[in-house]
Amino acid sequence: MTTIDEILYSTKNSISVSEKKLLLSYVLGLSNEELNLANNKKVGEKDLKNFEQLINRRKNSEPIAYLTNIKSFWKNDFYVDQSVLIPRSDSELLIESVIEYFPDLKKTYNFLDLGSGSGCLIISLLNEYLLSSGTGVEIDKKAIKVSEKNKEILLNKDRLKFLERDFSNFDTSSFDIVISNPPYIPFEEKNNIMADVRNFEPTRALFADEKGLYFYRNMIKNLANKMKSKQYLFLEVGINQHDGVVKILKNNNFKVVSIKNDISNIPRCIIAESN
Repeated sequence: MTTIDEILYSTKNSISVSEKKLLLSYVLGLSNEELNLANNKKVGEKDLKNFEQLINRRKNSEPIAYLTNIKSFWKNDFYVDQSVLIPRSDSELLIESVIEYFPDLKKTYNFLDLGSGSGCLIISLLNEYLLSSGTGVEIDKKAIKVSEKNKEILLNKDRLKFLERDFSNFDTSSFDIVISNPPYIPFEEKNNIMADVRNFEPTRALFADEKGLYFYRNMIKNLANKMKSKQYLFLEVGINQHDGVVKILKNNNFKVVSIKNDISNIPRCIIAESN
């Protein structure tokens, strides 16, 4: 039988030791710390076979999050599969920004997440605002199943509902705070993004027409048509898209309150308010 150390430091697999550790921890049901302390432990044939199957999938560029069905975001581990976009740390800026502008976590708000995917944004917010409620709107039925699963695991389910709807015509008038991380990568850039993203993450959650602005235009126009006074909007945007999104907002009578940069100093979150 092979030991944990022999598996991790074998040169026959071309992926990094850190990725091997993640996958072996998952297969053995051990934390990273437990794995480090068990370096001489023997690994059974069944576990070794499962590990090697995951290694082969990873060598084909399949994301670790899909191999383990787990991705950490904000303060929780979320279930993910290939029907949803893998949560990114950049999107945590949306959560940080909402809390910065609405610091009283005991107040009652009605949140709306447009294009809710895995549910990571709306669930993270409602785990901060414990007296608030929310709705996630998502057009993909398989993604709804994932978000419902995360709701069951991570949240008091009575405060949140997910609806299978098109967010470009959904009635948004009853919500105080709207968040969204819509598809925004221009289709023209498809061949320029990493293979693990391009080949495995859902196309409809990644790409958009009109140089990536299509969903912003539809969403903001719909919000303007169902305008609620003093409704706040928190939008994630892609690289070099903030000017285009700001223009759409202003053309639809939204006041841009702030633009926040991510850790790479790229404008990533636009905060706007209805007039």
